[in-house]
Amino acid sequence: MKSLVLTEPGKLETVINEEKDVPHDCVKIRIARASITSSDLSAYKGKANFYPVMPSRIAMGLVSESSDFTLKTGQRVMLSPYHKSAGNFQVCGVDRNGYLADYVICPLSDVYAIPEGISDESVVFIEDVALAVSVLEKLDVGKTQYILLNGCSSLNYIIGQLAIYYQAIPVIIEKNQELLDLAQDLGIYYTVNPNEESVFQKVKEITSGKMCDYMVLDLDVYPDAEGLLSCMREGGKLCLAGLDKKIEELSADLAPVFTKGLEIFGLNNGDGEIETGINMIATEVVKVDKLVEKTVDISEVAEVFAKQSEEPPRSLKTIVKC
Repeated sequence: MKSLVLTEPGKLETVINEEKDVPHDCVKIRIARASITSSDLSAYKGKANFYPVMPSRIAMGLVSESSDFTLKTGQRVMLSPYHKSAGNFQVCGVDRNGYLADYVICPLSDVYAIPEGISDESVVFIEDVALAVSVLEKLDVGKTQYILLNGCSSLNYIIGQLAIYYQAIPVIIEKNQELLDLAQDLGIYYTVNPNEESVFQKVKEITSGKMCDYMVLDLDVYPDAEGLLSCMREGGKLCLAGLDKKIEELSADLAPVFTKGLEIFGLNNGDGEIETGINMIATEVVKVDKLVEKTVDISEVAEVFAKQSEEPPRSLKTIVKC
């Protein structure tokens, strides 16, 4: 079996592994699609918990070998971004090896069958949807309430679509007009471009002076609140969300947290909502096909890591074809 491994910071190498027997409680998967996430790039920059480590926290593939009669050869499956054992919670590609390989052997408990109707590329967004569900559940978003989303990231696009499903009203802030146009294409009607108008005044207009009940900051892409807390109502809730736990700093004026009595919490995974995420994509409550920036072959991955580690965080997702 062949895999791509971060042997040290900034060094992604191909490693050939010996063929192994598949334990009775495991399954061998031929990887078809994986993704490059913020936590992978963080590891590339030297922030991994250990080296060597195989990146990519989530993937989809085809069953190659399994002793479980419910999994048939060739069946499409998702490989969980999380592994739980003896009370320990581990994130793949962070606390243990991920899935950037041609074949992997993983526990049956980390495998989810993928329904028909979900494309191969859509599978790698399931964790994002699970995290988005967790965010909205934790915020306890209600009908006709306003939720402010800072930046057009994949996560915020998904939260915006789910907010509409929950009959809440998302307002998304972004300086890139093309990304705002995509937000509107996805049904997120209220968009604000800070380069063209005052965010505070526009939010005040949209909400008829009530201001926003909730706000979400995707720290993987936009770790800067840029004074947006002034757009919150008294007693509102703020969620700091993202997949990369290695974030070093957050830029924000926290005075409104005190003066407005805001509640703040953080979420860095979608544990417990993976099956909900699968269902949300399968039923097209959330559409993710337009959230793919590009698909690259696994032979191009080292070059992509090197390039993206030097660039600003990506709003959309890069998918790896294995």
